[in-house]
Amino acid sequence: MSNLGFNSLLAALLSLVVLAHQGVEHEAKESIFSTEYSCEPRPGGLLTKDLEVLGFVIGSSTIRDVQKRFLGTDPVRLTDGEEADKGICLKNSEGMAVIFVTGVMGAPDTIVAIYLAPAGLVESSWLKCKSVQLPSKIFATSSGIRVGAAAAEVAKTVRWKLPSDGQFCAAYRIVSSQGPLQISKGETAKKDDFTDFTGAEGRTRNGKLEWVKLFGIASN
Repeated sequence: MSNLGFNSLLAALLSLVVLAHQGVEHEAKESIFSTEYSCEPRPGGLLTKDLEVLGFVIGSSTIRDVQKRFLGTDPVRLTDGEEADKGICLKNSEGMAVIFVTGVMGAPDTIVAIYLAPAGLVESSWLKCKSVQLPSKIFATSSGIRVGAAAAEVAKTVRWKLPSDGQFCAAYRIVSSQGPLQISKGETAKKDDFTDFTGAEGRTRNGKLEWVKLFGIASN
């Protein structure tokens, strides 16, 4: 092989190495907290049991409630930005994690979302989880949504078609006076100008739930 041919081959190989390295860096920077899905909300809403994990309910419980039960936990920003959501992450020895989230879209400290995900997937996003002695079976909603559940079963619970492998988003809207969020049951909500938005988004892999974000926000 001539020097010219050898140099061309070497340059091509180096290019592949650089591209691979950039791909790894890009993947390492990916975070489930920065993933934004968009889907048109349908009339209706998730049930309260779909929004409850470990006794904490979206739109009712607060981050302070989580801190009182799990001492030594403090909410941290989940993404960059002044108005980024903040969350508290708990993990067990079996590698399951739950993240309770509050943000600017909710009343002060009210939980507006709950993530269920493998701890490794979460902590690779630089968020550190507090270890707790809890079995994985209770890292789930009261209605049974959990990591590893069959996508078909989750689809029945959220009443939305889910792919067997890929991203999904399910969203609902309903007048707050008829919705599941307790935070929206104040005097203003009785005017029927407030709406409860609830739903779930996440990813399935090989027919099972890989991770999920459950959310609930009241807005006028």
